[in-house]
Amino acid sequence: MSYTSTSIQIKDMRFSAHVSVAEFERWLAEVEQFFLLKQNFVLVMTTEIGTTFADEYRQIQAAWYKRYKADFFKYCIGLVRIAQDQKDQQRLNAPALHAAWRVPYYVSLEHSDALQWAVQRWICKI
Repeated sequence: MSYTSTSIQIKDMRFSAHVSVAEFERWLAEVEQFFLLKQNFVLVMTTEIGTTFADEYRQIQAAWYKRYKADFFKYCIGLVRIAQDQKDQQRLNAPALHAAWRVPYYVSLEHSDALQWAVQRWICKI
């Protein structure tokens, strides 16, 4: 008898209101868990209108990305951003952002569409 089981690892994140340093670092730590467990994953990211981040978040993200870049490229099999509106969609869908992430990248206006894309990335990977 043979048995196969597959889990789909989709991290669905939503930032809203004011995101503190501690909250931002908690999000990064959650992503690091995929690296530690050697699990592939897809990120779905939403930033609500009016969201603000702690001033230091860019430096924290840059240092984290530098440290975990190889793991991110190895285990992240897709990143989808949910845009707030058409203008935000154009900004997020810029070729520079596609190139910067270096993983399959998609921008959507709808959460359901984003999740469908994430599941499709997973299905194409296995």
